[in-house]
Amino acid sequence: MQVRRLLIENFRGIKHLDWILPIDQKLITLVGPGDSGKSTTLVALNFLLGDRWNIPFSDTDFFEVDTSQNIRIAAILTGIPKPLLKESALGLWLRGLQEDGNITEDPEDGTEPALTIQLVVGDDLEPSWEVYKSGRSQRLTSSQRREFSTFLVDERTDAQLRWSRTSALGRLSAKDGADRSVLAEASRAAQTALQESENSSLLNISNKVQERVNRIGGGVFQDIKPGLDTSRSSLGAGLALYDGSLPLASYGLGSRRLASLAIQQMAAGDRSIAIMDEIESGLEPHRAVNLLRYLQNDQGYSQVFVTTHAPIIVEQADLESLSVAQNDKGQLRIKSLAGTRSRLRALRRSRPSSFLGRKILICEGKTEYGLVQACLDYWDEAQNLLGEPVAVGHGFVLQDGAGGSEVALRCQEMINLGFQVAGLLDHDDSSVQKAVNKALSAGVLVLQWDQGNNTESQVCSALSWRMLEEFIRMGADCRSDDLTVLADLQKAGLPQEQNSLELKSWQESGLTIEVARDIVARAANESEWFKNIESGMILGKWLTERSDSPELKSLWAILNRIQEFIYSENAEG
Repeated sequence: MQVRRLLIENFRGIKHLDWILPIDQKLITLVGPGDSGKSTTLVALNFLLGDRWNIPFSDTDFFEVDTSQNIRIAAILTGIPKPLLKESALGLWLRGLQEDGNITEDPEDGTEPALTIQLVVGDDLEPSWEVYKSGRSQRLTSSQRREFSTFLVDERTDAQLRWSRTSALGRLSAKDGADRSVLAEASRAAQTALQESENSSLLNISNKVQERVNRIGGGVFQDIKPGLDTSRSSLGAGLALYDGSLPLASYGLGSRRLASLAIQQMAAGDRSIAIMDEIESGLEPHRAVNLLRYLQNDQGYSQVFVTTHAPIIVEQADLESLSVAQNDKGQLRIKSLAGTRSRLRALRRSRPSSFLGRKILICEGKTEYGLVQACLDYWDEAQNLLGEPVAVGHGFVLQDGAGGSEVALRCQEMINLGFQVAGLLDHDDSSVQKAVNKALSAGVLVLQWDQGNNTESQVCSALSWRMLEEFIRMGADCRSDDLTVLADLQKAGLPQEQNSLELKSWQESGLTIEVARDIVARAANESEWFKNIESGMILGKWLTERSDSPELKSLWAILNRIQEFIYSENAEG
């Protein structure tokens, strides 16, 4: 069974979502900024297709706590399990699904048989699961919902590591006809009886769990077996999984989640749907990546939905599996990256964190990256004093664009995915202007220095003799010594007879301030005084300490627009 279309209305932070899923995409990895609705989407899917009946809805589950608007979660499903296709079950409720995600009221040639399943919650807070067609609906039974074979892996894993009537291990035992007398003895703390039951079906199940958990990287388990859980007083849930003498519930979060995943998938059977929020939770990067690949390739799943906030997952996932979630005042859009162009593919590999933010500033290079990073520290400090959110609280991500020719092109790619995007680049290369104009037309906030300037020449463009000498001294600190900087300046046009970094001698020789600025800016750029992030931050800190200087007014006009973009909710981009 597969979810082909998902509709969510008035549920938590989602006012409306109408998501047509890519055809034949088994693994769906939701990425995007925090609080965009990724986790809520998975919760909604689990509420709809999971087998829980006693879901405690409250007023706060309604969008903006407006209980006058019903919660509605609906899915169009294909690949319906055979037991549900009988006329006595849901066979008469079949509809037809077209390739574009649209529905016909009855199956037709060129369509796939499909069911529309919905969960509706009104102001009485009572959930109702229904099959829907042609304006009519019929309540679903518990046995029908169980056929959806959908399960959630979250932080509450311990229940799945114990035998009980409702746990996955309990369902596995029921399927295998586990010896009830053994279960009863275990519930009465008969540990001896368990040890003597080496050939029981409980031990067989434990062996299968061990094999599956080891396969997905849960750990190095060698002796998983049933044992008495002495941590709980309830006799009905007294039997649990152990590895040797240690209960699995005592292992770390990542290992417990992987064990829960393995057990629930075994209980759900082949072609199940798995839902896993924050796939990387509790796992080292290598185990998280291994899990991702396992979920992609294991044939026991018909579909897997996960979210992530980990750059390593964005980097290592198949691009076709990634979908970006963007939420605008409750209007949630989810866009697949399948079929995107090569630049976006490369960007996903080189700058994966950009896909996890809401606002992105793409800088021309490391100089600008470091400069803006220093400004962020300065601005965030001011925000803290005011009790206002810092940059990351606004979902801001800074990116090194790796060259001016790339900035505008990357900006276009990212804004097409729904991100708020700005670009900062030099204004000394006319060859990039065509791409810049396209980015502007797409809605990107493109910020360039004054005509003809790069970062160094923009900084130096109005400096006095005193501040120009400070700038040179800062360059000498970054370049290690005065002689190196003097050689840089002479290579940039400083007369050879000038052998001092004290600008008084330059003035006395008749050098004008305009010529001096040009020489210093050219030397700083061509000899790469600030061409790494660390030196860029040194330059940025120097600028923030002089933010009120009239000599830097034109530069700060641009930087102030960056500040507005980051911290304002109504900024351009």
